[in-house]
Amino acid sequence: MLSLSLGMAGGLVLPQKIPREAIRQHGRALRLCGEELADFVEIVVGIDDFWVETEQRRQTDAAVRAARGMSRQR
Repeated sequence: MLSLSLGMAGGLVLPQKIPREAIRQHGRALRLCGEELADFVEIVVGIDDFWVETEQRRQTDAAVRAARGMSRQR
């Protein structure tokens, strides 16, 4: 997972997708090749995409809830 810091107070850090070439290189380091490597990359990319989307949504929703709570306090 890569992270993107938005520099906000409290440090909101949104995950970013793993570079696909890094996944491919890791598969090669595991001595995968051909169809095995392609399957490995497809599976890991699918898991990464799902996790990043879910985590970004979760963190965004939490930030919105916190902002709403702060605006009510004023």
